Amino acid sequence: MAEKNDKLSSFTPHDLAEATSPLERFAKKVFDKLIQEGVPPLPYYYQIYFFNMLDDEDESFRKNIYEMISIEESNDNEKDFELERKLKLSFKYSKELLQRTALIYKNAINIKEILSKYKDEINYIASKNALEKILKQIYSKIETIDRKLDLELIEVKKIYTKNIEILKEIESNSMFDQRYGVYNKNYFLKIVEKEIKLIDKFFHVSSLVAIKIKDDILKQLSEKDKILANRSVAKIILKTSRRTDTIAHLGDGIFAMLLKNTDRIGASRTVERLADMISNATVFFEGEEVDLNIVGGIVEIKEKKDHIKYVENAITAMKQAEHDGMLYTIYEGE
Repeated sequence: MAEKNDKLSSFTPHDLAEATSPLERFAKKVFDKLIQEGVPPLPYYYQIYFFNMLDDEDESFRKNIYEMISIEESNDNEKDFELERKLKLSFKYSKELLQRTALIYKNAINIKEILSKYKDEINYIASKNALEKILKQIYSKIETIDRKLDLELIEVKKIYTKNIEILKEIESNSMFDQRYGVYNKNYFLKIVEKEIKLIDKFFHVSSLVAIKIKDDILKQLSEKDKILANRSVAKIILKTSRRTDTIAHLGDGIFAMLLKNTDRIGASRTVERLADMISNATVFFEGEEVDLNIVGGIVEIKEKKDHIKYVENAITAMKQAEHDGMLYTIYEGE
């Protein structure tokens, strides 16, 4: 491990302190009750016991717990409603675009039919005056259709612009990174910000981890193979993560994990476990087996600070670890 400096230090094991917060003590009490009654300590049973035993706690404690749960689940219905509203609006505009396009096509067919009809008539006209008369009729009809087409094209442009704006709003509020099948950076930042508010209120500790494939491995790969390698890493992270963890792609092949109610020790073990699984995964590119190795940065979230800064600190620690030839480094603050 690297020696400590002003900002960063490598991880050094130390004894875990006893849980002292009311929530931690209550959680332990629930777990002890499950063991005492011979009930498997699975999430399903734990949840049932948790809420049943919560009714026996004092009103102030119950209020805080329900408030915590409320913060966790806040705005989900509102977000779903807003997304559905925008999608319906986009479908409406798309339908109008198709209708307008159908009218434009119909007018284009009319022009073609007019030209075809008068072409046959012109072939049999010998009189110059008669020819001029027909040409005027053709011009008049085409001019009428042309005016209609101009109006339709203006409406199409308006509807198209509205639809693009709606689609951009939907995209800006999207949650997932389609390439890697994890959450995107925008959503991840929102989750981190929410977790900081919870920590400020309930005084627990969570950790943020930044992970990427080492540069010396990426340099050997083509752009296409880099994407495939990152997909492999993303799948392993998702497969091994807990349901409470939030996994995201921050861009440039950097993945992030928000480990709720997890201190630096737990986060360190997570990185070590992931590194072991990823290094043992068999990956082939262009017929050749490639060993994937990762590097990570860890930062504990235990006080109210800017959520973007926490992410930046984790990335800083990750880059420091790669520079020092470490598996991971823990950010120790300014």
